[in-house]
Amino acid sequence: MIDLQAGDTRVFLFHSPNASADPSGAMDAVNQWLSKDRSTTPYANLRVRDINVTADGSGGVYTMIVCSLGRATSGVTATPLVEEPVGTTA
Repeated sequence: MIDLQAGDTRVFLFHSPNASADPSGAMDAVNQWLSKDRSTTPYANLRVRDINVTADGSGGVYTMIVCSLGRATSGVTATPLVEEPVGTTA
């Protein structure tokens, strides 16, 4: 169990449908999204709290990432995180 405040927490879900055929490539979109430079955005304090990988039953995986937005610096207003993960499929 992760103790996070709901207003400070975001959950992102990635789906890699061909993970069994390309295990190393299955995490490429996740790693690209995680390494994104957010230093000049209101989300510069984004911190990963948990990563969970679950099989989808068809040779792929779902990767769930739980993040904390951290405290906003002075002068930054709190707005919802509107950010699409890269390379996801539904």
